[in-house]
Amino acid sequence: MLPAPEQNNCYDYLRKCTSIYGDVYMMQHFGVMYRKSEMFRDIESLAAYFYHDLGLRKGDVYTIFMPTTVQSILAFYALNKIGVIVSMVHPLMATEFLQEQMEYTHSKGVMVLDLLAKDHIDTINKSGLPCLVCCSSDYSEGYKRYGSKFAEGIVKKVFTKYKNAYYYKDALKTTSSVKGEINNGDDIAVYLNGGGTTGKSKTIKLTSKALNELTCRVSDIDEIHEPGEEAEIIVLPLFHCFGLVIAVHMALCNSARLIPMMQFDAKIFVRLMKKYKIVGFGGIPLMFQKLMRQKGFDGPHLKNIRMMFCGGDDISESFIEEYNALFEKWGATGRLRQGYGLTEIGSVCCTNTNDDFRKGSIGKAIRGVNIEIWDDDHKRVPNGTVGEFVISGPTIMSGYYTENEKDDYGLYTDEKGTKWVLSGDLGYVDDDGYFYFSGRKKRLIIIAGYNVYPSDIEKLVGDMPFIKDCCAVQGWDNGRSMVRLYASLRQSGDEEEYKQKIREACESNFSKFYVPRDIVFMDELPQTPLMKIDFMKLTKADPEKIRATRKAP
Repeated sequence: MLPAPEQNNCYDYLRKCTSIYGDVYMMQHFGVMYRKSEMFRDIESLAAYFYHDLGLRKGDVYTIFMPTTVQSILAFYALNKIGVIVSMVHPLMATEFLQEQMEYTHSKGVMVLDLLAKDHIDTINKSGLPCLVCCSSDYSEGYKRYGSKFAEGIVKKVFTKYKNAYYYKDALKTTSSVKGEINNGDDIAVYLNGGGTTGKSKTIKLTSKALNELTCRVSDIDEIHEPGEEAEIIVLPLFHCFGLVIAVHMALCNSARLIPMMQFDAKIFVRLMKKYKIVGFGGIPLMFQKLMRQKGFDGPHLKNIRMMFCGGDDISESFIEEYNALFEKWGATGRLRQGYGLTEIGSVCCTNTNDDFRKGSIGKAIRGVNIEIWDDDHKRVPNGTVGEFVISGPTIMSGYYTENEKDDYGLYTDEKGTKWVLSGDLGYVDDDGYFYFSGRKKRLIIIAGYNVYPSDIEKLVGDMPFIKDCCAVQGWDNGRSMVRLYASLRQSGDEEEYKQKIREACESNFSKFYVPRDIVFMDELPQTPLMKIDFMKLTKADPEKIRATRKAP
């Protein structure tokens, strides 16, 4: 169990948690391992660079426009040490979005990766902000043996086009030191953008204390047994709250050796599992599905797995059972379990564990977090009644970032002064305290006054052997509301027969209002930048156009 965070910032909490261990390995890149002393050495150099060379001070904002790499991880802690707010931006977002976020948050600098930098030269030059350019070979001499000298030659040509750029590796040469902020856990540590599946994403403010409190509580589930030897593969990005808090911060505080992957690749993932003692990883359902289909995933290397975290979207019970059967087969103690969370509460607020789970549920609230189910009048509903998930506790956001509203904008304060996150998600709780997810409030389909929950349809249809992905949305037929189902197939076959099977299954399990009036097959369902199925895009899609342009089965 990790120590209480008290008023530590994330940097100080990492220091405190790892102080009881020796100089263990804590980072790995292209097979090269780096010890705790080397990690903190580089954090200190970066902090001094940001403070002395860029003049950043407490409360300033700095943009990290990076995938998950050693550099982006260490930069987060360096900036956190000196009280700078980190604005995490998805590195594959359009350059217009980057410009908008930098202007909106009044960012004073930006960090980019060489491989992605060339598309944003004009935007960054126009901003006038200093740009820190990271190279793929910064943390791996061995990488140069794989042709990076040629790649770095190209990067140097790009680098010269920046008006105010500096190499990351040169920033590490900073020899001065800087005294960090202390006891500032209540200060904002990071700006993160929500998933944006029901509209434009909001910028969410999270304090160091919120991140640390969640790290401390989730670590109750398990811990690293052999610091520095046991490793976790980091496939979730830092701009994804689950990636920043659970995959990175919690793992490092437990002294796991992190192996960051800039982009998820199931083949490379399996290769790493076979070579190193991988005891845990977190991902979204799509990643777990790709791993299951990857040749070589099923094998004795699975016996090491103790911790698995899946978030970001719903996942079917049949897939969980199939997945867990593999781990049981090889004697692993780890199991894939359903949980629930959102960026506004630091990522996770309830989960099933190996010791306490119930099939079909998303588990119980984690220690110290209060979850209730409310109606539209902000009143608690009886157990078993569907309502909105609302969450309070030390892990929740400080509010949404805005220049014109109050600091806690986006939070609801009750008559007792308790602040709550209104999730916009629907579900219920049973008499034993297990929660069940029904779907997004904004996705609720009302037909003739009857509530239809799309997630119920998606869970049922998603378990069919010929279905790869599916998404139920509201459609219209002569002005009347109906269910339209989009789906992609695992295998070719008689599509009219597939449609009939889908309708029969819905008729057998639900009321008539749940039965899709229209079923549209696609080659692949569209995804958001966070690799969730893009519900909004499908809601606005033209089904006839999709049918007309789809490849013949």
